[in-house]
Amino acid sequence: MTVKVLIADDSSFQRKIISEMLSEHEEIEVVYVARDGIEAVEKVIEFKPDVLLLDILMPRMDGLAAFKQIMKIYPIPTIVFSVLDPITLDASVQALLLGAFDYIIKPGGVWKVELPKFKEELISKVLLASKSKKIDKSKAIKDFPDASLKNQNQQKSEKIKAYVQKPKIPPFDKVGMEKVNKVDIDKFKFNIIVIATSVGGPKTLRLILSQIPKGINSPILIVQHLNEQFMVQLAESLNDYTDLDVTLAKNGEKINSGIVYLAPGGKHTEIVVKNNKPYIRTFDGQPINYCIPSADPLFFSAARVFKKRALGIILTGIGNDGVAGLKAIKSKGGLTIAESKETSIVYGMPKVAAESGAAQIITPNSMIKNYILKFDKKYGN
Repeated sequence: MTVKVLIADDSSFQRKIISEMLSEHEEIEVVYVARDGIEAVEKVIEFKPDVLLLDILMPRMDGLAAFKQIMKIYPIPTIVFSVLDPITLDASVQALLLGAFDYIIKPGGVWKVELPKFKEELISKVLLASKSKKIDKSKAIKDFPDASLKNQNQQKSEKIKAYVQKPKIPPFDKVGMEKVNKVDIDKFKFNIIVIATSVGGPKTLRLILSQIPKGINSPILIVQHLNEQFMVQLAESLNDYTDLDVTLAKNGEKINSGIVYLAPGGKHTEIVVKNNKPYIRTFDGQPINYCIPSADPLFFSAARVFKKRALGIILTGIGNDGVAGLKAIKSKGGLTIAESKETSIVYGMPKVAAESGAAQIITPNSMIKNYILKFDKKYGN
């Protein structure tokens, strides 16, 4: 299947060289090259591409304004390709760009020399971005009526299974890590809450975390599909909206009560055990469900370690990441939730979770905090 790409860049030379570079790949078709933000918005609506490659600095309408409009009228995996380093951008600009699929800094120096070095990275990210929207385009998914979330029949469940990629989860580190069957969860001092989200996630996370009071016992571990260059900004942004402590997860870090841990960009995250205490493990790996980080390693590990004391939540986003892991949590007696269509910015991940039967509860994002607070006290300590 050909991946349709629309390029928006004000430099005719850069448009030409990027277009030629992408077109050399047999699976990629450049459907249009736009000169500014206004044209980008118009042509996205006209051509409905699979991926948008967007510059920021453009005349008439800049890339930021164009991106904001496009995400409202035709949400699409967008790769920002700019000379601007995101670390140098204003916090409000960074917050807007949190919705992009990825961010690549354009090479400096002579483009004819430097750009080919980015060819492999750019092509791989375009292909990855296109596959992240695969579930939303599936006719089998679209054909399911939205009203039948709680009464799925077996035939529908089987159809969904065909579209859920079963992830290959790397095993626990052998050194210092106990076998899961030796873990005594009754001695754990808290339950665990794990959350997965993609496009629209930062806004939804701010809403949910702002409603949770300080003093919650359960740690919250979150996988947000986001470029690693924006993860520090996301953590800072979330800290401004909640009384909880939000931090980027670190490899080997002990999981403590009441802390919110964000999976770092570019690495998968899972829960491991040492001396009957839970720790965080981050690791390099191939994309799972076309995502790095993927929610499935975290969700599967929560199911293995915490069993019935795990709460899994899937929020707004493109694709199906986390659905297989959510089923694992459910199979171990844990609680599973998917955000409902009425509040999802992009009803992709939660839709698959709901219609596959992985989610036991389908609810608006404003109600999720009630389930979190109730689950936090469910088993006692």
